[in-house]
Amino acid sequence: MRRYRAVLLGYYGFGNLGDELLLRACINILQRCGIERDRIAVLSNNPEETAQKFNVHAVNRWSFNESVRIFRESERLILGGGGIFQDSTSVKSCIWYWGMMRLARFFGMKVYAIGQSVGPLRSGISEFFAGNALRNCEGVQVRDDNSLRLALDLGCKNAVRGYDLVLTLKPENGHVLSGSAAETGKYMLVNLRPCPELEHYREILRGHVDGETVGAAMSADDEEAMKGLGLREVVRVKTFGEAQELWRGAECAVGMRLHFGVLSRIFGTPMALMPYDVKVKEFALQSGVPCVGGEWAEPVKPKGIPDEVFEVEGFVRGMFSRQ
Repeated sequence: MRRYRAVLLGYYGFGNLGDELLLRACINILQRCGIERDRIAVLSNNPEETAQKFNVHAVNRWSFNESVRIFRESERLILGGGGIFQDSTSVKSCIWYWGMMRLARFFGMKVYAIGQSVGPLRSGISEFFAGNALRNCEGVQVRDDNSLRLALDLGCKNAVRGYDLVLTLKPENGHVLSGSAAETGKYMLVNLRPCPELEHYREILRGHVDGETVGAAMSADDEEAMKGLGLREVVRVKTFGEAQELWRGAECAVGMRLHFGVLSRIFGTPMALMPYDVKVKEFALQSGVPCVGGEWAEPVKPKGIPDEVFEVEGFVRGMFSRQ
């Protein structure tokens, strides 16, 4: 029997709150499916921090030797959520994750993908590596309709539709925000991140923020993007608990990052999203909230969390029932 039941691979250990929440959600789902923490390993950019924060074994994702060692000792590789098969940042993303999957399969591991976005894929090279990677997964679950269409177009016939994994997280300590955020809130919460459309969104926000508006930075890049807006403060959010405290005082939320929207939906905060990427537009549609495009859009209370988000647990249990 191999030492680890599952190795989790994603954009972990880079200080991006959304990806750290995805890792947290993955570990929680595995535990609810009967996989103990000491049987879980993570490939991370910062393995020491990941191991300490999540109480799991973590290794350096950039070390070939460590990857080989952990793959030899493990049963399954799980691509644990996010938008890793895209070339918005670089074609290298598709190639690197494809390579890690090939390495895992070489050592006899079964490979699965859950909570994934697919695309955009602007080049034939990206399409080749993304398609080949997805087709060689034992099971694929994507988090929006656009990703499902792309996965099927790439020949991944076993792809199924799911949700973003972070939606499975619940407010901590049994705390549920009472009433609507508009009744209990004190400030508008905003979020910006670097992208080609950043100045466009900054201009839209300038007409609606004031000295009481608070910025929610989910990475160091977000802090830079929100400078000069005249905000009361910009808060760097690093954990789910910190997010819960910050969102508790928000009457509404307007921002760019997908997981800014996901957190707003979890906490029931009226929101509008700035769709710098198709995954954000897809999530706004799922949540029943408007997108800020050419002009301002008033925030709307999102739909509640559907029970279907937890169907991923059945998907994961199925992974471990296969020999």
